[in-house]
Amino acid sequence: MKYILGLILIVFPGIYGYLAHQSMIPFYPLIAQIVFFVYWLWVGYIIGRFSKSSMKGLILGNSVWLISLVLFIWQFVLTDEVGRFGNVAAIPQYYILPFVWLASKLAGLLTMIDGSTIIILTFICMLIVFVSGFRLGKK
Repeated sequence: MKYILGLILIVFPGIYGYLAHQSMIPFYPLIAQIVFFVYWLWVGYIIGRFSKSSMKGLILGNSVWLISLVLFIWQFVLTDEVGRFGNVAAIPQYYILPFVWLASKLAGLLTMIDGSTIIILTFICMLIVFVSGFRLGKK
């Protein structure tokens, strides 16, 4: 039962990203960032609290994140535009949408900014927030 709850909690950013993209009415980016920062920290905390093994908890909590990262690398780093699958390429972008605002602000500190840099920074931000919540839950 805990694994089902965990899975539901970790897919929610992707659901939000998909719905926000389809409706074109997302939260104001700063508000979405704050809400999902707190939410993702809380999800990390909950999974850290309920998982007996730290390794299994981290893998479970970041499973959708890791799948999205692999899909992004496959579709945008290893594949050219001709070989890219539109629907598959959209999945990682939906999943990280709530954290793009923070990553774009961090990318502004770098000298060379492109879309891939922002996406990779977004994945890193999500991981840091989740692991922070996870560690709080383990204490």
